[in-house]
Amino acid sequence: MIFDNINNWGTYFNTTGTFGEVLDILSKISVNTPNGEYRINDSCYYKVMSYETKIEPTIIESHKREVDIQIVLKGGEGISIYDNSEVEITSPYDSKTDCQFYKGIKKSNLDLRLMPGKMAVFFPQDIHGCQYALDSTTETIKKIVIKIDEKLFTH
Repeated sequence: MIFDNINNWGTYFNTTGTFGEVLDILSKISVNTPNGEYRINDSCYYKVMSYETKIEPTIIESHKREVDIQIVLKGGEGISIYDNSEVEITSPYDSKTDCQFYKGIKKSNLDLRLMPGKMAVFFPQDIHGCQYALDSTTETIKKIVIKIDEKLFTH
């Protein structure tokens, strides 16, 4: 997992090839970008979405084929990171959606506050729960989730 300022992109990712394309797209996306799914190339796409954060969200997930780069464009979102010992599988891995779902059985290992200007990167081993309200107030956020084939990180 990586949690850092977007300005530090070049510390973690090459600024050419697919990662350069993503960085270029990020410079053009704003809160006015329509929600939807957008393909960058065969190894990468992104989703722009808006939703209401929750006091007690129920989505905890991990992926095997794709690495998530999550960036909030408007608002703020809490994200919880879990170890295998802190969750129980509720839906086994589905290769079509590249998701495995869990329920928390213990408190999360780490909690992040994802705000504009920050990025959170989740690799296949990172079990993460999103949609948490910051503090005790829900809000509508706008977010981009970039999905990159994990092979670009391992090969």
